[in-house]
Amino acid sequence: MTGEHLRALRVRRGWSLARLSGQVHYSKSYLSRVENGLRPLTLELAERCDRAMGSGDELARLVHDRLLSEQSDDAAAPPVPDEPRTGNPVPAQLPAVGRMWGREAEIGRARAFLDGHGGPAVIAVDGMGGVGKTTFAVALATGLAPSRPDGTLFADLGAHGPSGNRAAPEEVASGLLHALGRPPQTVPVEPAERMALVRSMLAQRRVIVVLDDAAGAAQVAPLLPAVGDSLAIVTSRRRLTALSVRHGALRVGLEPLPVDEAVGFLRSALGRRTVPGARAAAAPRAGATAAVPDATDETGERDDTDAGLSAIARYCGCLPLAMMIAAEHVIEWGDPFTAALAGQPDTAGARLDLLTVPGENSTAVRSVFAWSYRALPADQARAFRLLALHPGAETGVAAAAAVVGEPAAAAGRLLGELRAANLVMEVRPGRFRMHDLVRDYARECARADEPREELEAGTVRVLAWYAHSAESVADVLLGRARHRVDTAAAPDGCVPLRFASLTEALEWCEAERANLKACVEAAHTAGNPVAWQLPYALWPFLYLRHHHGDLLSVGTVARKAAEGDGPRAVACAESVLAAARAGLRDHVRADGHYRRAVERFAAAGDAVGEITALVAYAMSCVRQRRDAEADARIARAVELSAGAGDTWGTGVALTGLGEVLLALGRPGQAVAPLERAEQLHRAHGSLWFQASTWTLIATAHRDRGDHRRAEACYGTAIGLHERTGMRAGTAHALHQLGICLRARGRAPQARRAFRRALELYASLQDPRERTVGESLAEAEAEAEAGRPG
Repeated sequence: MTGEHLRALRVRRGWSLARLSGQVHYSKSYLSRVENGLRPLTLELAERCDRAMGSGDELARLVHDRLLSEQSDDAAAPPVPDEPRTGNPVPAQLPAVGRMWGREAEIGRARAFLDGHGGPAVIAVDGMGGVGKTTFAVALATGLAPSRPDGTLFADLGAHGPSGNRAAPEEVASGLLHALGRPPQTVPVEPAERMALVRSMLAQRRVIVVLDDAAGAAQVAPLLPAVGDSLAIVTSRRRLTALSVRHGALRVGLEPLPVDEAVGFLRSALGRRTVPGARAAAAPRAGATAAVPDATDETGERDDTDAGLSAIARYCGCLPLAMMIAAEHVIEWGDPFTAALAGQPDTAGARLDLLTVPGENSTAVRSVFAWSYRALPADQARAFRLLALHPGAETGVAAAAAVVGEPAAAAGRLLGELRAANLVMEVRPGRFRMHDLVRDYARECARADEPREELEAGTVRVLAWYAHSAESVADVLLGRARHRVDTAAAPDGCVPLRFASLTEALEWCEAERANLKACVEAAHTAGNPVAWQLPYALWPFLYLRHHHGDLLSVGTVARKAAEGDGPRAVACAESVLAAARAGLRDHVRADGHYRRAVERFAAAGDAVGEITALVAYAMSCVRQRRDAEADARIARAVELSAGAGDTWGTGVALTGLGEVLLALGRPGQAVAPLERAEQLHRAHGSLWFQASTWTLIATAHRDRGDHRRAEACYGTAIGLHERTGMRAGTAHALHQLGICLRARGRAPQARRAFRRALELYASLQDPRERTVGESLAEAEAEAEAGRPG
């Protein structure tokens, strides 16, 4: 019965008919007829099967013996495999997959789950390709083997792999039955009966079954027993939530290793070798020879090896497969490889080119990702490609909708499906990101599989979405009548955000801050005017929240991008740089940017832009006690506002005028323009300008000696500043309030105001902390001396 022997050999290997068909180039139906005795197993087919399954000449020898027997006068029955003399051995099918590193927390969860679990148990292990799911499952099964003495079974379900042959549950059942000692001739033909027999045999034994690389819960559910004490460990690139819901499975999601564990992984992979250039990956230069395994030298001090290993780990995204490939390259090539890591350009595909094994395509990181990508339906594959266009590392649903050009509900569904496939991670509710290497691969796919015009359209949509959403934030902060630039209309498929409150707008900006910076860089690379428009919309938020380093960064890019877009674009970029330098207390450079902004706005005929730059320039002069210059510039701003016919610009100019008058010691003259400015800011809806103006009004009343009225105005200002989240403005108003309270003889209240101001300035590392500290020290000294104050 050579056909039955072929089936037994195939099942023993865990191969499906489809897989064998692809290897030997015979149809599945022909092979099925051979196995069922309806067609003879020819010598040619036997030799092909032997070569494909690595069985030596086992099948060919059987066919040869059969042919000789048929030619003899007393034909004997064809030979069959010898029965083991001592019965079937306890199955021990776990493959050799190498040592696992780390994962103590996940192993602990699995053991805790089993300690409190009665009856059959299921552990579902999922994660992205290359994260080490099979290694984890085998290590877990090996550690638990003593508790399941009837053996360990292993089946490759083939959902993702070079062959693309996904095993059907009934085919897996045949292999499991054979491993459990069931003779091939007694295996039921009907799939349902075959799977029921598997469940029955597992229920009668205490075994561990590792079902590796499942396509989903449906592929393994028919094989899981409802009674008994067996354990099934299922691995998949997809989240097997259905196994948790329907079978009470413990879901263990594997992420790339933490950096410290990744360093240990690399040290273990490299062994006790002396590896050239262990530091080379940390910097673009050849490194010194370093002994990799030891984290400390003979004196117990940490050496530089961990820095080099950490750099390699980060380059590999702490993905175990990528790190194992990198470790082999470090061992083989030393300095040239680590130098290549350090000097590799940050382009899609560059890392993937390095993280491959020549001649072993199935081991390359790129190939492993490709198996997941090919399994995606068309709409998910398109979303996967286009999401790589998002400039930042992390995206929300609304931004993703702009990238893919779909409604938010559809984008949310697509993100959920890609998350289920472990191609994106949900880092917190509603926020998703790709692993760095997956992102590199997605960019490759986008270039290869998306039309160029669609890539350009996706980039335009997402940049426009961020630009228009940032404009909405600026509207809330400065008022809708504010000075603005003409941003291109949002394209189809781009629905920017609108904010109902200042709190909502500021929270969005904080969540998207890194993405907004990345958008500025991406727009500059694409030659899109968003590169200077977005920073101009962002500056109020970044200045208000003391993100002066970010403001300088985006302003620098904006200045480069604005060069070819005319004087107004340059003026906007110079204004951003001026605000950044002012926030960093670099007043000399700030003045240069303010001066150039005024000149460029004037050249562009933009009176309101010129007013805003002149007022900011005057305030910079006030801070440097250059009162005459401040007076001249604010006078020019007021003159322009009278002719511009723009009430928003008038409000800005009047606020600046009031502040200059206070600096010149003329508080009585400051009150009227400040009160008119506050009315205009309230009409325009700018909480920030209202808060700042109320602080100035309060100071004017205080300096005039009307402390009661000043205290009330400071209270209004503080309430508005707190609503804007401007800690520096709140601290300034509190400091001035404390001075007012001291003058009124309310020392305890003054000290409380000083302490609150001191805490806020300290949290911002603002140099004004020192001045407030001096005020508090004076007030406390007076209290100790028993003097009022």
